[in-house]
Amino acid sequence: FFLNNQRNSSMDLLRDIGQADQLTSAREENRVLQEKVKELTVRVHELLAENQSLKAEVELYRRECALPTFSKLTLGGNHNDDNIVGGEAKGSFIDTMDDEIDDFVTSGNGLYPDDPAVTLPQIHGHSNPLCCVLHPDDSTLATGGADSCLNLCRWGSALAPGDESSVKAVNDAINISCGAPVICASFAQVNQGRGLPIVAAGCMDGSVRLVHCGFDFCGSERILKPESVGSERVVNGINERGIRHGKYVKNVVWSPNAPIVATASADGTVQLTKVGNMDCVMSDDDDDDDGNNNHGTVSMEVIQSMHFDGPVESICFLDDGDTLCCYVRGTSYLSYFDLKDGCKQTKMSLNGESAGTGCFDEHVSFAVLSLNPSPNNGGKYLAAATDTSRNIILETRSERIVRNLYGHKNDGFSNPKIAWSSSGQVCVVFFC
Repeated sequence: FFLNNQRNSSMDLLRDIGQADQLTSAREENRVLQEKVKELTVRVHELLAENQSLKAEVELYRRECALPTFSKLTLGGNHNDDNIVGGEAKGSFIDTMDDEIDDFVTSGNGLYPDDPAVTLPQIHGHSNPLCCVLHPDDSTLATGGADSCLNLCRWGSALAPGDESSVKAVNDAINISCGAPVICASFAQVNQGRGLPIVAAGCMDGSVRLVHCGFDFCGSERILKPESVGSERVVNGINERGIRHGKYVKNVVWSPNAPIVATASADGTVQLTKVGNMDCVMSDDDDDDDGNNNHGTVSMEVIQSMHFDGPVESICFLDDGDTLCCYVRGTSYLSYFDLKDGCKQTKMSLNGESAGTGCFDEHVSFAVLSLNPSPNNGGKYLAAATDTSRNIILETRSERIVRNLYGHKNDGFSNPKIAWSSSGQVCVVFFC
């Protein structure tokens, strides 16, 4: 009996040792596998960066193939190139291209902001901010949030000296409830004659709220109602609450020379609405819960609607408001609409000039989420932010890619926006 007990104890001990050895072995194997995963992850990132670089080189080769050869330009001869007559370049084809490339040949001074000048703490409480826009005169910052509110903050007071300036700016901010999360916003331009004190807020429920953004506003309800529209019925894209789309609003921009706001939606529509005749005197038939007449009104007239097959991701005005540029998800081109010629459409490929083949490549591996024309040369260039780790500088109304910008990281959830410095020499990308 004693020998049997000893034998059983020895077997139990050996079993425990074996299980401990298996556990140690499994842990070591798991550690090795984790190291391998990390190594492969680094390699994947390296290959992705290399792939983006190769794409850029391919585009350069394609453009070089599309250019007239050096021998044709200098040695003369008969050929069918429209830019060459009797062996000489007609006009200044090469000089013009060199000048355009020289606009971006130099890099910056190496100084980049890495510390925030000011932080606005919990401007939307515990909800995430979804968009922000600064008034053209730098006086007011508008932010939209997941709390369904648009906030108006005095930007100058936020930058004032003192540790409590930003907190005071948040506490003093004007909070406007829009009924749905605010995902894009835009101020009316200041060079529209009178300069309407309005900010347009695009919401997740498909509505666009026009909000009085003046700090001297005397009423309690800043959302402006359209004139002569009653009930919830939508009339030409406008109901009693303002501009209306079928799905959430992706982008809102104002024309630089007229009181016209363009709104783009995930339902595949773009709407141009003329805004004017704002009446800040409270209407007689719109009472709030306390019986106070506190709704301002503004005229809204839809002057053009466009319908596409996919969500309209980005829009911008060009030519002082005479041209509207759009990108529709799933397409490989930008659409330019001449608003002075019945919205005549011109498509320009995003794949660069097609290497002289005359073909139209119908595939791109990215979507353009933000468009912004250069500020200091009449919108000669377009900056495009994509949903991949690539931004593009394009020649406006052309298929020529001037520069590809890499170095940042995007993922499928990124919502990048792109902007220019006032000099037009620096592009800034930020993420929401």
